[in-house]
Order: sequence, then structure tokens, then C-alpha cells
Amino acid sequence: MSATNPGGSNPPIFPDDCQFDGTNYTLFRDQVVIAAQLKGADGYLGGSTLAPHLETKPSPTASPATATEWWDPSPSPQQWRAQNAWALVSIVYDTKNLVGLGIQMSGMAVEAWSTLRESYGAVSDLGVASTENALRTAKYEDSADFPEHIADL
Repeated sequence: MSATNPGGSNPPIFPDDCQFDGTNYTLFRDQVVIAAQLKGADGYLGGSTLAPHLETKPSPTASPATATEWWDPSPSPQQWRAQNAWALVSIVYDTKNLVGLGIQMSGMAVEAWSTLRESYGAVSDLGVASTENALRTAKYEDSADFPEHIADL
């Protein structure tokens, strides 16, 4: 593995129970973000790595593109296309029903990621906060059934 390719070249494929199905956004989000950070592709999800101006014809005086690192905020157009595709496919491969969940398979990774964040992020964050609050307020009473209390937790 070379330094310009940390994390390997293949996008991650999560186990079936960890793939996004519309109900497990928080787990899915965290796994995709970690994989993207490992690769250096988190800028493609968050939008900080912008698409370069894509010329229709290369300039006759232009020099060949110099290879850049994944985390370089200004990749060449060819590298941007490949790296954006890697980030997008890391979402696509790990989602069970792309069309039903409203994810576009064409375009930029940041667009697909934003769609997921806007559609599922607030609801998932609210669910996590509600569950954490319920766990914080759960108390065991001496007269209560201990196995039932553990099941409630």
C-alpha cells in the first residue's frame, strides 16, 4: 500500500445489518465518515474538495496533471472524477434501497451525502438524544424486578 493510497483502493462494503436501510442513519453515517477519513475522501462528502473547472478540450500548452494526494483540496479534473466516484460509491454500495431512499447515483458525492443528511440526520439525532435521555433517567428501585430493569435498559 502506498502513501498516496491509504486504506486501499476499494470502497468499503459493510455487512448487511450495517448497510443503510432508512432506519439506521447514525450508525451508517459514522461508518461512512470513518472510511472516508481513512481514505482522505471526507472532503468529497462534506464539499470542501470542490470540483475543478472541467475543460472540454485540453489546452495544447497545458502540462500533464501532477498526481495529488487524496486530501489535496485542488485535485486535477481526472483525479477529482475518480475520487468523487470513490466517495459516491462508498454510499451507493452500502445502501439497501437507493431509489426508495432518494439517493441519486449520478452526480457528486456531496449531493448524495447532503440528501441523506437532510432527510435522515435530524430525525436520527433526535432519536439518539431521546434514547440517551431515557437511559439517564432510568433508575432501579429495590422492589423492582432486576431482569426486567436490565431488559428496559
